[in-house]
Amino acid sequence: MKTMFHSIHELFTPFALGTLVFSSTALAQFAEDALRFSQFNLPVGSRALGMGNASVGIAHDYSALFTNPAGLASFRNFEFSVGLSNSAYGNDVLFYGVTTPSTNRATNLNNLGLVYPVPVKRGSLTFAFGFGRVANYTSSASYDGFNPFSSIVEALTPNVNLNGMSRADRESFLENNIPYQIFLADTVNGRLYSNVTDSVRQTGTVREGGGLNNWSFGGAIDIAKDLSLGIGINLLSGSYTYDRLYTESDAKNIYHYDPPFDFDRFRFESIINSDISGYNVLIGLMYRKQGRYKVGVTVRTPTYFEISENFSDAGQSWFDNGDSYDVKQPGETKYNIRTPLVLSGGASLQIGDWLTLAGDAEYTDWTQLEFTDENSDLASENRVIRTILQATTNLRGGAEVTIWDWDLKLRGGAVWNPSPYKGDSKDFDQLYYTFGVGVSIDENVTLNSAYAIGKWKTFRDNYSLDGLPQASRTNESVSTNTLNVTLSYRF
Repeated sequence: MKTMFHSIHELFTPFALGTLVFSSTALAQFAEDALRFSQFNLPVGSRALGMGNASVGIAHDYSALFTNPAGLASFRNFEFSVGLSNSAYGNDVLFYGVTTPSTNRATNLNNLGLVYPVPVKRGSLTFAFGFGRVANYTSSASYDGFNPFSSIVEALTPNVNLNGMSRADRESFLENNIPYQIFLADTVNGRLYSNVTDSVRQTGTVREGGGLNNWSFGGAIDIAKDLSLGIGINLLSGSYTYDRLYTESDAKNIYHYDPPFDFDRFRFESIINSDISGYNVLIGLMYRKQGRYKVGVTVRTPTYFEISENFSDAGQSWFDNGDSYDVKQPGETKYNIRTPLVLSGGASLQIGDWLTLAGDAEYTDWTQLEFTDENSDLASENRVIRTILQATTNLRGGAEVTIWDWDLKLRGGAVWNPSPYKGDSKDFDQLYYTFGVGVSIDENVTLNSAYAIGKWKTFRDNYSLDGLPQASRTNESVSTNTLNVTLSYRF
């Protein structure tokens, strides 16, 4: 995912005067906020992950509930499934010629559920319910370099006409402006000016966490010979955390004049805690030619999300004469998102009794992503979404080799997720290589494990200034490692 915008805590731009009257750090949502919660980036189950997450045209274990519920119709036995996932995120961040590595890691329950086939005289009727972890927000970025061109203090100091405000509005605006409150900005001739404008050492650490859980109930039924229909009703819940610690310092002692121009250091901390809830429906069809091939298609309805956020910005300044000042501004907000409809198709081919090939394609028109609140700022951001995002087709493929002498299954695959942002180079596409192993412990118990390696590039704008859009940009090389282990018991 391209980190171009990251809520108001990451990108500071001039806002309309009416917004600035109340708070210089007023919260706003951007395209990335909606995109983050719309992408399901963590496979449920180890067999699918080992085969490049190509599962729409296979779907014959518990994970079918989350990829193509029509595959549940092939079950003739009960199945209980439980699995864990471990995700590692690595990031090499280039900032003004200096590369800084950072890492973050999380371990979570990946799946837990039951498949329940109902005895019928003809065809098949199967139900399933359970839990799947469908998205992981764990990430990290650290940077350290000397910026000769700009300062975040200037980005936090909007150029507005204070004389054009009422007295109450002017007082409210200044009370909520962090640089002004800690003597890094001052009023001159009815305008607010930054005392720090460039030539500062900038360091930062950003850590994100949380994820999205899918609680699903679904079923499948044969509607014709070798043709099944499946439906999954999904309730989603989760959390997202964002923690950024940012500092600027006068590393070359450029600001050495009398107060307030004897600036030494500025510390800026932003924290976001989000609670996520939502729902969607997954509908699937599958045609099964036993022992030869399967073909599946799915439609995932738009997901309707409600996001509740608590956030805080805190600033602290130090000066050469020993003075120090600090201020903290908490707040909360709530907004709603509707994701695009997702269309998927897949097929699998059985070659003899030792080789299975599978492939999927998943189409999403990201220009249909939108904030659904009746809010003029969010309506404006919906126009931005339609301008900067594009439709994508994710491709997934894999193979499974069965070695009967060892009662072993070896798997491998690849995933290609094009960037949803228009104009991105191929370097911004997410590419994963996956590997997996499956072994039958006894007649009823199967243990599967899978490992995925991902790589792509992205960038982050810490803030933006008029005429200097890349004022503090980091170029990032991301690598991820995901381990899934799933235990299945059929009875």
